[in-house]
Amino acid sequence: MYPTLIQFGSFRIDTYSVIWFIALSIAIIWSIKRLKLYELNEDESRRIMAISFMFMILGAMTLEHIHDIPSYVRNPSSIPSLSSWGLSEMGALLGAFISSLVLCIFSRKVSFMKLCDVAIIPIMLSITIGRWGCFLNGCCLGQPSKFCLAVHFPFDKIGVTRHPVQIYYSVIAFVIMLILIYAEKKILPLQEKNYHSVTTPLGIILYSLMRFAIVPVRDEYSLWVMIRDSATYQVLAAIFPLVCVWLMYSLLKLKTENSYRQNKP
Repeated sequence: MYPTLIQFGSFRIDTYSVIWFIALSIAIIWSIKRLKLYELNEDESRRIMAISFMFMILGAMTLEHIHDIPSYVRNPSSIPSLSSWGLSEMGALLGAFISSLVLCIFSRKVSFMKLCDVAIIPIMLSITIGRWGCFLNGCCLGQPSKFCLAVHFPFDKIGVTRHPVQIYYSVIAFVIMLILIYAEKKILPLQEKNYHSVTTPLGIILYSLMRFAIVPVRDEYSLWVMIRDSATYQVLAAIFPLVCVWLMYSLLKLKTENSYRQNKP
């Protein structure tokens, strides 16, 4: 693995940060270019996206540490250093989602549903690229395995190979992105004045299923234990049924409105 990209003396740039920075930059640029596709106010949308980016970073840094806040308050010296703090992919998505929702409500110039659909496909691309940073950093490790795709990490004993779950995430996220692009091409022409988001809830559902499915090869714990102990999986488990209802509602409304339009004399 190559956790360090550049190092001069004590100055170090890690590969993980660089690849995720590139991934997020590409996602933001692509999202901005997609604003015209959804006929959104570009200036206001960019402002909301810029503010949401800050909350995305905040969410990424804090989600998995929520349970530890009481102990940090009692003993500030137990707070990890920034270099070992760790980032939560789900925290980043949640931070961006909630902040965008609040900003769109107050703005009233940008449709939250449309903005979500603008961003969801580039987000999947950022995960596709960013997870290679995890792989090169040697974090987010999989379980030891003799599976044909298993790889040896330098810090393991000779002969020990593991599931490259980082690459599993990357490949599956890329497939999800392609599915969402296909869904967008089918759904977007059906949208009328009342916009109903389909690609965003579909993307969240597929992302959740990906995270649930990879648990057995990533962690030594069961999915139930992860839901009990991990803030990421608690959030996914809580929102999953709600997002399923969101998707079904959007599809039903689209079908009803288009049936009415076709039957209208």
